[in-house]
Amino acid sequence: MHAGPILAAALLLADGPAGAPAGHGSGTAAEGAKPEGVAADIVEQRARKARDTWWSWRPLSSAAPPEVADASWVRTPVDRFILAKLEAAGIRPASEASKAALIRRATLDLTGLPPTPEDVAAFEADTRPDAYERLIDRLLESPEHGVHWARHWLDLVRYADTNGFERDSDKVSAWKYRDWVVQAINDDMPYDRFVLEQLAGDELPDRTHDTLVATGYYRLGMWDDEVPDLKQALADDLDGIVDVTARTFLGIGLGCARCHDHKGDPIPQRDYYRFAAFFAGVKPYKSSPFNSIDAESVLRMVRRDFGTVDPEAERRDYQAKRAELLAAIAEIERESAAGADAPAGGFMDLAPAAGLVAHLAFEDERSPTARNSAPGSTVPDAMVRDAGFGAEGRIGRAFRFDGGDDRLEIARPVADSFTVSFWFRTTDVGGGSESDRRWFLGKGLVDGEIPGIVRDWGISLIANGYLAAGTGDPETFVSSGPGHNDGRWHHVAFTRDRAGGDIALWVDGVDVDTARGSKEALDAPETIAIGSMRPDGHPFAGTIDEVRFYDRVLSGEEIGAMATGLAPASEVDRVLAGRPDDERARWSAMRAQLAGMRPPDWKGETVLAVREHEAPREMHVLARGSPHAPGERVEPGVPIIAARFAPDAPEARPHGESSGRRLALARWIADERNALTLRTVANRLWQRHFGQGICPTTNDLGKLGEEPTHPELLDWLARQVAANGWSMKSMHRLLMTSAAYRMSSVPGEDALERDAPNALLSRFRARRLSAEELRDSMLAAAGTLSADRGGPGVRPPMPEEVLATSSRPEEVWPLTPPETWTRRTLYVHLKRSLQHPLLAVFDMADVDGPCPVRFATVQPTQALSMFNGALTNSVAQDLAARVMREHPGDVRAQLARARALTSGTVPPARDLDEAEAFLLELRERDGMDHARAMQAYCLVLFNLNDFLTVD
Repeated sequence: MHAGPILAAALLLADGPAGAPAGHGSGTAAEGAKPEGVAADIVEQRARKARDTWWSWRPLSSAAPPEVADASWVRTPVDRFILAKLEAAGIRPASEASKAALIRRATLDLTGLPPTPEDVAAFEADTRPDAYERLIDRLLESPEHGVHWARHWLDLVRYADTNGFERDSDKVSAWKYRDWVVQAINDDMPYDRFVLEQLAGDELPDRTHDTLVATGYYRLGMWDDEVPDLKQALADDLDGIVDVTARTFLGIGLGCARCHDHKGDPIPQRDYYRFAAFFAGVKPYKSSPFNSIDAESVLRMVRRDFGTVDPEAERRDYQAKRAELLAAIAEIERESAAGADAPAGGFMDLAPAAGLVAHLAFEDERSPTARNSAPGSTVPDAMVRDAGFGAEGRIGRAFRFDGGDDRLEIARPVADSFTVSFWFRTTDVGGGSESDRRWFLGKGLVDGEIPGIVRDWGISLIANGYLAAGTGDPETFVSSGPGHNDGRWHHVAFTRDRAGGDIALWVDGVDVDTARGSKEALDAPETIAIGSMRPDGHPFAGTIDEVRFYDRVLSGEEIGAMATGLAPASEVDRVLAGRPDDERARWSAMRAQLAGMRPPDWKGETVLAVREHEAPREMHVLARGSPHAPGERVEPGVPIIAARFAPDAPEARPHGESSGRRLALARWIADERNALTLRTVANRLWQRHFGQGICPTTNDLGKLGEEPTHPELLDWLARQVAANGWSMKSMHRLLMTSAAYRMSSVPGEDALERDAPNALLSRFRARRLSAEELRDSMLAAAGTLSADRGGPGVRPPMPEEVLATSSRPEEVWPLTPPETWTRRTLYVHLKRSLQHPLLAVFDMADVDGPCPVRFATVQPTQALSMFNGALTNSVAQDLAARVMREHPGDVRAQLARARALTSGTVPPARDLDEAEAFLLELRERDGMDHARAMQAYCLVLFNLNDFLTVD
């Protein structure tokens, strides 16, 4: 039931509760006075009381591992907590599992893959007292460990490769976040750092390329690119961030307080919005209701060496060295006979005459046209809109554009092979985004763009001073590095060779990018615009000079001469005729040095990452959660139930890009004083190894969740997380080397009667393979599992019946090359609207929301999929081919090998006798040849419990 208007108004008067960051008060004492009896005050009082009484919100207890009667059973302190409860209940723990069961259990738990028969045999033969501990260490160092445990984390944070909703378009570069998680786990990144990099990797003092990738965490939600209500869509996206962050890191169901006070926990609604205020600076994925995602808000171009070098300093250093070299060469040339005619400014206009069809020098006075001064040209003068003549040019005078109506148009001079050359200077930021540098998104410099996919071309200024040029039908573009909006003169040349479709962009005499596009005549535009993007859009602000159109592709030497004003290096004899040999040698050396100079590497990679507004948006409590009904303004703060200490005040604009709020929150979460963080991660680790959390509701440690079965153990483990430097691998070792983990799944005496649900952990909890483990284990048994890791998601074949459900079945799942089809399931493209039926039926996570626990269902379609599915039959065929190849002519050996590959152990003789009889029956009754019968046998093996379960 929602609060009425009187109570809602009273809520607005409530002062900020404990937990607000230092320096973020909520008003004066008078303004913050709370009327007695106000509901908000009651909820806040309950929250402060519960903070000291409810198990998960209290400080960590310091209970020591208890004494037990049977100390001989204990392997680690973990066992004392387990055994103490069992002894109190009069239950003997189960006996230790067999070595074969242990290696299968440990290998699947840590890597998601089964052990090979050779691994099992070697472990069974290893009699060293620390053989098991060595096994755990080896598995933790396997690169497959990160692949498997990344899936657990990705379930929590809603990872998918697409955005969801009707179009379910690709989430650009999301896979880099997935790969970051894999690497972080393999590197045993301390969990506190793992938290910091995801929540505030861009705000860290030591940020790098990888810490920016980690902030892809914020971009994993479902995005609707065609929203009926923009405010609602953005509020929903923010809610995803708030709720997932609170549940994943703190075990708090904060999302339940979005529309009203929490119905189970003492969390006032304003606590939700105070927590949301930490993320108020994050740019949303959309800023308009139009059918697109704002690439500039969610993507970054990041160099691999980001954070270790200063690109601006690199660029300045390059420009200074190049300018010094150009000046030294020019000085020698001016002193020679060839330089006698140089203008007073010293710059020689060395543009070639051959092939010139239009030249706009802008030496005209104010006029309705700009004269085409190319000798013999039939191209009319350019038409001028508004007047920008008379600006200081690179050579003489130039045309200035004010970013408004100034613009020129010239009848299209070229369409086949051509070169366009001009000078420009500007401080205009440019258009489009650095992460999407398609030429038609920028501000037009020299442009013939026509909306739609047509045979056009253009050159533009992209955000942050990138230059881009390209052609249409098909879309092809080339681009430069950033920084060309520095107020200096820059020379641009764009060449297009129709014969091969090759295009190239030259900036300041250096070829910066090439591509291959259309081989058709680019004759769609009738006119070419200068200073604007046709038609009437994206106007440029700055100065342009010496625009030239050639009906041929100029050579690099010609373009270099135009850009530098220096004679071509091949003309040394003419240029330096009569000069001393040492001067000629110095000139040649400097020209060689100039030719070898390249701009600093700027080509970063596209990264899905967080970006912030210049200033955080105001955060208001929303009546009933509606973004159309803002109420009280709030400042950042943490929930009262968790506010034993407050986050530090945010640093002032880290790196000049953000508010610092997220870093303040991340440091608070990752503080070893934060019992909730430590309990939550310890509980998740226990869940993954023992099948159920000590608190079974791992995403909700509050009053709507279940209480822990072993609260003292959970607190002790939480302390161990911090004591072990937040190392997850140390925690894996601690848990997996315990006697509790090594128990058999067969219950001991009286266990079923006294601990039927296994709440006291009287035995190991057997489990079925997860969907990913199932597919990967089949491929591993067949010997076809690819060892390749990382990179964009792959698309193996999908059943036609599934594709037929799409509105675009021929486009929705484009296959990747066959060699990618057997990669681990983590690397299969995860499309929200399209799951492989085998994975779906075996309870793959629904990634529309967080999935802390996968429930293992039992349904007929599972058996049907395993026996009749195209994937299982194909892999069974591969397994049959493998064993026949390894043991040609020896049927019994083939049967034994197939069983060992699927279960890890050699089957007893009676099983092999039954298998031989089965093959004989298939051949005699069903007329199968040996290969087909062996495939059927392998299919049966995939359906046995010793393949499908972890015991």
